[in-house]
Amino acid sequence: MVAQYQEFVDGVVARGELDSAEEARAGTVRVVEALAERVGERERELLAERLPGKIRDSIRWDERSGHGEPETFLEDVAARSGRQAEHTRYLVMAVLSELTSQDSELAEALGSRLPTEITALFSAPGGRPPPERGTAGVGDRPRPLETDELERALARLDDWAGDTGRITRTVVLPGDRWPPLLRRVEAVQQELSHHAKVDRGSNDDLTFSVRTRSVDAVTELDLELARRIDEAVAQVSSGG
Repeated sequence: MVAQYQEFVDGVVARGELDSAEEARAGTVRVVEALAERVGERERELLAERLPGKIRDSIRWDERSGHGEPETFLEDVAARSGRQAEHTRYLVMAVLSELTSQDSELAEALGSRLPTEITALFSAPGGRPPPERGTAGVGDRPRPLETDELERALARLDDWAGDTGRITRTVVLPGDRWPPLLRRVEAVQQELSHHAKVDRGSNDDLTFSVRTRSVDAVTELDLELARRIDEAVAQVSSGG
């Protein structure tokens, strides 16, 4: 049985590094709606029975988009949630991996009716538990950086600024350079199991914002992600 509502959405927030429990709830609703369209009646009944009521009651169980093919699953979730396509996979994996963690029987029942294109998404973002939700002890959790450590690190990065709570970088590129940049950043995020918040501006600019949610601070993991984003920006800016 899936845990109580707050525990479940807190898990999705942590796995997906989302901004709030409400964002996790809304994302979970859209993921489950798309999933329900691709399984049988028995599996839909199991979902309705085992999900926390606050999520179950928000799901439009009888609504069909008309797209039940496995290859359109991520596109379906993106359309339902209004999320950028490059972030949809991360959201889906956060929701489904939390569901698997809390109710393996339900995940197994769903997986038996789904193709590998979808069951592959039942693992945590990056294909393994994020560092802050892994099996390591508390002492192995990411360590918040001290102010002087962060200042030295920022001096070695390209145009990053911020404080020990969050660091950001705004990148200005022609619109046609955004897709290759975001694809590279998404690949890095999958590799590191760590996620940057990306905001699109109105003047061909993207702002990347990173922090480690589990400790509510900037850690070495954030610096590594920032370095890799810098590499991606340099490659895309040079035409790569």
